[in-house]
Amino acid sequence: MSLERRTFPFNGVNREEPHPHHQVLGGGHVGDAIADRLRADGHIVARVDETTVTTDERSVRGDPATLPTLSSADLGDADAVVVATGSDARNLLVAQQVRAHFDVERVLVLTHHPERVTSIAAAGHEPVCVTTVIADGVARHV
Repeated sequence: MSLERRTFPFNGVNREEPHPHHQVLGGGHVGDAIADRLRADGHIVARVDETTVTTDERSVRGDPATLPTLSSADLGDADAVVVATGSDARNLLVAQQVRAHFDVERVLVLTHHPERVTSIAAAGHEPVCVTTVIADGVARHV
C-alpha cells in the first residue's frame, strides 16, 4: 500500500496528512509485521487479534471473526482493513462481515492459495496471495 495523502483542516488551515487509520485483523506475527510495516511507512494502524498485546488505545484484543469485537474496533473510521487470519475461509468470513456492517472503502484479504484469488476478488475484496508474495520475494533473493 502506498502512503496516500489527503487534506485535513487544522486550526483553520488545510494541511496534508497521511491517511489516519488502517486496521489489521488477525494474523498473529504476520499481522504484527504488516502493522509494523504500515506504521514505518507513516500510517496510523490498529490491530484486532486474540494475541494483541498493546498500549495503543485503538487496538482491540479479541476474535476478529466476531461482530462484537469488530464493532468495538471502530472499523467505520478505517480507510483500509487488512484481513490476515491464518485461514482463507475465516478471512473471507471476516471480510464479508466488515463489508456488510462497516463503511470501509478498502478490504484487503490475505489468501494462502493462489486459486482463491479470483473468488475473493469476485466477492468485492482486494486479494493478496501470501504464497505468491513469498515465492516472488524468495526468487528475487536467489
